[in-house]
Formats: sequence, C-alpha cells, structure tokens
Amino acid sequence: MPVENADIATIFDEVADLLEISGASFFRVRAYRNASRVIRDLSRSLASMTSEPGFKLEDLPGVGKDLAAKIREILETGDLRLRRDLERDVPVGLIDVTRVAGLGPRKAHALFLELGVTDLESLGTAAKLGEIQGVKGFGPKTEANILEGIYAVKGLGNRTLWADAERKVRAVMEHMSAVPGLKRLEAAGSFRRRVETVGDLDILVVCDDPDAAAARFVTIPGVSRVVARGPTRSSVVVDGEFQVDLRVVEEDSFGAAMQYFTGSQAHSVALRSMALRKGLKLNEYGVFRDDEKIAGATEEEVYGALGLPLIPPELRENRGEIGAALEGRLPSLVEQSDVRGDLHLHTDATDGRASLADIAAAAKRKGYLYAAVTDHSKRVAMVKGLDERALLSSWREIEKLNERMSAFHLLKGVEVDVLEDGSLDIADDVLSRADFVIASVHYNTNMTRARMTRRIVKALENPHVDALAHPSGRKLNKRPPYQVNMEEVIAAAARFDAALELNSAPRRLDIDDQACRSARDHGVKVCISTDAHDVSELDFMRYGLNQARRGWLEKDDVLNCLTYRSLMKRLRH
Repeated sequence: MPVENADIATIFDEVADLLEISGASFFRVRAYRNASRVIRDLSRSLASMTSEPGFKLEDLPGVGKDLAAKIREILETGDLRLRRDLERDVPVGLIDVTRVAGLGPRKAHALFLELGVTDLESLGTAAKLGEIQGVKGFGPKTEANILEGIYAVKGLGNRTLWADAERKVRAVMEHMSAVPGLKRLEAAGSFRRRVETVGDLDILVVCDDPDAAAARFVTIPGVSRVVARGPTRSSVVVDGEFQVDLRVVEEDSFGAAMQYFTGSQAHSVALRSMALRKGLKLNEYGVFRDDEKIAGATEEEVYGALGLPLIPPELRENRGEIGAALEGRLPSLVEQSDVRGDLHLHTDATDGRASLADIAAAAKRKGYLYAAVTDHSKRVAMVKGLDERALLSSWREIEKLNERMSAFHLLKGVEVDVLEDGSLDIADDVLSRADFVIASVHYNTNMTRARMTRRIVKALENPHVDALAHPSGRKLNKRPPYQVNMEEVIAAAARFDAALELNSAPRRLDIDDQACRSARDHGVKVCISTDAHDVSELDFMRYGLNQARRGWLEKDDVLNCLTYRSLMKRLRH
C-alpha cells in the first residue's frame, strides 16, 4: 500500500484549504501550500528517499520539523490526523464556496457560522431566499453576484458538457481497448457520477503490461500535450483543453480505486470518517483493518465492509445518501425502460425539422406509447409561432393521424409563452382543447427575482397549464439562469398540480439535480422531455435521465412514466 508523492501533496493542499477557511494565519497556510508544491515536483518517491541513509525530510525546501513529522505520519498511516480533525470542524464543501467570485475563505466561514452554508447548494439556497444580504458585510448586490458566481463555478469556464465528454470517453475507450493483456477499463470521476458538466476525466485500467498501457494512452487521437507518463499514472490534454488521466491499478484494488476516483470528494470524506469510526482505514487501495486488507476488488466489497449497500454513482454527493443507505431508503432510480413517452416535441410547423408523421414514427420506434407535439405559440414570432387558428388546424391534423394509428397516440399540445405579467399568449378557450400545455418564458428574462417569480407563479395558476418548461432558462456554458426563486415555483407547482420539466437537451438539463429532488420532496411530478427539434434529438432522453437519477427520482416521480390511460386521466382532472 505505497503512499505516492501526489497523495501527500493532495493531503497538504486540503489541509491548507481548510486551515485558511477556519481562519489560520497566512504563514501557516502558506507553509502547507509550499510544501505541497515541493513534494509534487519531486522526481523520486519520498517513500523510497526516506529509507536512504542520511536522508532528512527537513532538508527539503520549506519543510521544517513539524511538516516533516506530518509527512512521516502520512507515509506510515496513509492519512493525517490534522486533516481528519479539520474535516470534523470545517465542511469540505466550503472549499468550493471559496471559489465563488467575491467569496474568500473568511467570508465562506462567516456564511457557514451565520447561515449554516456548507457547500455550493446550500449557498445557492441561502442566496435565493435572500438570507445572505442579512449577514454583516454582505448586501443585495453581493447576493446577486453570488448566484452568478455559483453558476460560473458549476457550469461555466473550461468544463465540458457531459454529452461532449461522453464522446471523448468513447474515443479513449476504443483506443485503449487494443492494449495487450487488458482486463478492466472504466471511466470514473464526475463523468461516472453523470454530473452535467465535466472538468476532466479519470480512466482506470487493469492490465498485464502497465508500460504498454501508458505508451498506448499518450497516443490517443487529439492529444495536444503529454503532461505525465509513468507505469501507474499518465496524463494528457486532449483537444487543447480537456485533461484525461490514466490510472493503472491492481486487480484486487480496482473496486476501491473506482470508489476513490469516482468521488465526490465530500462523499469520499464521509466514507473515510465512517471507516475510522469502525476502526478501519479506507483509501484507493482498499479497506484495511490494521495491516490486513479486507476489501477492495469490487465496489460492493468496499461499501459492504462499511455496512452499506452499493450506492449508485449518481447519488455520491454527501447529500444524505449514506444515511438513506444505512436505513434502507435508497431510491430505486428511474431508468430508460420506465419512460412511456416524450412530452415536448417540435415539428416543421414552427422551428422543428420533422413532420407530424416523422415524429410519430420515430417515437413508436423508441417503444413509446405517446408523444406530445408542442410547437411554439405566436409570441415566438421569429420561428413563426402558431396563433389560435393555426394551432387548431395543427390539432385537427393530429386527430386525423391518430385515427390511422393503433397502440400509439400523438397528444395535441403547445408550448405557450408566458408574457411579462404572467398571462399566456394563447386564449384559454383554445388551451382548453389541448391535451398537454407547457408554459415557457422566452423573452424579457432580466427581471428581478421577485418579479420573475410572480410571473411564473401566475402562469402556473392557469388551470390549463400542465407543466413549466425549462424552468430557469439556463444554457450550460452559455447563459446563466434568470433570477427566480425556484423553491417558490416548486411550491406553486405543488399547489396547482403542475409538473416541472427536466429538459433533456444537453445544454439545458433544466431543472438541475437539486431542484429535481426538491420537486420530489414536494410531491411535484417531473416531466423528462427532450425538447426535440429533429427526430435524432429524441435520443436526448438519456441525458435527462442522468439528471433525474442525480435528483433521486424514481419511476413514480416522473410524469411521462405513466401509461397513456393514466396520463390522460391525470391531465383531465
């Protein structure tokens, strides 16, 4: 169970972050950061260097007696008591909070003490509820900037859409499949957790010839830079910006390595603490009781050694999944086979690229029981949105097509625009004839949070509205969400028995995972829809399912998992 230089450096980096958040002196924080950098840059293993006669850790630049003792502790135990103590006092999620523009360690710690902010999600909730501006040193403008800053940390910058990362993963897997003696090859990290955007990629491999794996890895198509190459870890940059790391692991440690490199950090920290309470030690090599390895080959073994069932990767965010696992309350997550139809589709009557017949045929090929045609209403003039007369004409065509089909139904729908005052741009007497009405905000999205929230809640009050489409209006890596109190919107959806859409378009994935879970907790149905403008985009459903699973959704939480008969009964309540 060797401890590598990178392991020591990572522990020191985390200690520095946590010390800074807790208010330690600048000089103490800097000492750990400097030592981390020195250790990471060493060309030889510290574990081997310390066994050489005459070598002293104190001879390393910036490493004094105290830090030398800390390094020895890590080399001997694989961990550091100081880090564990800090993790008990300071939530690890606050490290992400410090990355939000305008929030340094001191302010992050203040929000933790005053409001119980522990991570980006709780920070966002506090900002949306207007609580941050009430903390000394913060104001309304700071609060608004924090919301944009959260989005920047989570969704902007150099992160890659999950769908784009998947294509890169496939290319890597195909390339690496030619390695001789290959036994296991899997992607880990945020990609495996199905996070909507991916910062980098970890690939784990078990093979007979690590050198051959490293040689093959650095020739991946699209490699623009080789960062490192070695028998256990290699790293390359693909397409100029996307880093991919290869980790060669032993077969009897593969499960532990998958758990470790899948993360999230907060989930792994919680598991490590749980292991320590049981007198065990958990790391990327396995689960150990003293020096005896008791688990590691599979993830089931690793979780089982801690008294847990296997927790699905999508749930590993330290948001209550460990407690749910202990109590037998893990959700039975929704799957593709549960989906009975798609309730947000566009045709060539507006900005789609398929006819009604094309849509029906493609949805039937998917094995669906129904699909809703929801072309734009007249407010969206740039795509020739339909007015009342055109909508009724379109619905008559749907009725004729349905007469010629059996065991499949097209629903007469519309994506109706929500005007600035919350009214809808199609008359109620026409909407009453639709099978499915989704309401959307497309214009004037720069309203204050209070005005936008009132606008959307009023739209949900309309008895003809069945669902709210792409509720926050965001586009990942391009456009932040408009200002809206999502908790109030979810409460209104529950009050008026409306569904919230989880838009599966890979650049939207709106609502996010936290809102999915909140909807579930409020008894609000989520509609996983593709917003497809072409038959090929019906495949987007799986991206929405990724998000739904991250939001703890089960089959019964999803509107379009209902049978046709049950759906129509619900819509006609």
